[in-house]
Amino acid sequence: MPKSVTVTLDGKEYTITEKRSRDNAAWRKKLEGPFQDLAGLLESAPGADLTDGQSLANLVRSVSGMLLGSIDTVTGLLAEYDPSLPLADAYDSEILEAFTEVLGLAYPFGSILAKLRTVGSQVKAIQQS
Repeated sequence: MPKSVTVTLDGKEYTITEKRSRDNAAWRKKLEGPFQDLAGLLESAPGADLTDGQSLANLVRSVSGMLLGSIDTVTGLLAEYDPSLPLADAYDSEILEAFTEVLGLAYPFGSILAKLRTVGSQVKAIQQS
């Protein structure tokens, strides 16, 4: 039974279902170029103290610059994973959250997902304050 996630786009909920292994592998291959720098940054950050404001700010500044500078790439990759998603009317923050959820389907293991979720939560908290 495939896993699924529920995401919100333009205030409406959509369900994205996990692809089969072969299709996930092909999709993951597309991530290699655009996200190698991001992965390197996250791998070098395990010692970052997320409870320290300055450390967190430095990490968020580095990661958000990469992610937000790549919103078109993220949107395209998300559309390739599930072409039925109405991304044209979605907000960037929703697209980034949905992309993070799709990473969980494409990479059902690994520390990068946990790190992205932690950073995503921290970015969201900072944006809301």
